[in-house]
Amino acid sequence: MKALAKSSKIRPPTARATGKKALFPALSGGEMEAIYRLWDELGAFPAEQTDQALLHLMEFLSKWSGADNVQWFAVVRVNQGAAAKDDPMRGWRLRASRLLVPYGEEYLKLIAWIFERNKYFDDDIHIGMTTRAMVESAGKFRIHRLRDGWVDFDTFRQTEHFHYHYEKQGITDRIWISFPLNADAESMFLLDLHQRRRRFSAQQATLVGTVLRGIRSFQRRLFLDHGLLVGATQLTSLQRRIVRGLLTEMTEKELAVSLGQQPRTMHQYVTALYSRFGVKSRAGLMSLWLGRS
Repeated sequence: MKALAKSSKIRPPTARATGKKALFPALSGGEMEAIYRLWDELGAFPAEQTDQALLHLMEFLSKWSGADNVQWFAVVRVNQGAAAKDDPMRGWRLRASRLLVPYGEEYLKLIAWIFERNKYFDDDIHIGMTTRAMVESAGKFRIHRLRDGWVDFDTFRQTEHFHYHYEKQGITDRIWISFPLNADAESMFLLDLHQRRRRFSAQQATLVGTVLRGIRSFQRRLFLDHGLLVGATQLTSLQRRIVRGLLTEMTEKELAVSLGQQPRTMHQYVTALYSRFGVKSRAGLMSLWLGRS
């Protein structure tokens, strides 16, 4: 185990290696074994079960970090250059998301009120200091905790954004992990603690960061499952169900029946989806999912 961990490219620097206090402590043998086991489990999910695999991953992250909630976001760059310069999000936009624990009704009402107040994302109630810091550092793998110094927490806690998006939700600590899939797409995970006196440790941040840095192909699948990487807008619910069906052994006719569609209509959907993904057949679609195209 020691030899394997030593050679691993994803193992974070230790205090002995740097001569300083380790920002990311070394993981134990038991922690690494759990991570290897998780990677094997994710790899065993069929291509059409990406949603179930994501839920399995989020449950692991919650259990091993003690997080009360885990969120996944697919963010893409829709504007660049001059169009992005004055944009608070620097051209980046949320395109897909999944929560381990869904938002409560009160928070959904709050979000609706915030959007009604300002629909254009041009004030700090929408875009907080942490979000701005994340988009400014886009393009590299990064892990941050709420109070690790990457933003001025004392200033941040005085903002409207912090009041509405943290205090109103009862969030007392958060970890951000962002993984660039290419120059215009990033897979982001957020882990939250609610109404807790304790905070996330550096060890916990290291563990979840190591998990996510080692599954690039799976995070790519998450984007493809939503029609991203091949387009800037996500697929509709029906389109996603069709794609998942195409990744199974179901015939096109069987897929049409299962989704309540006429065969001719289904064929039109399938043809359009092949075109969107830049493939000509099911084999090409599966090859794309497996990272071979």
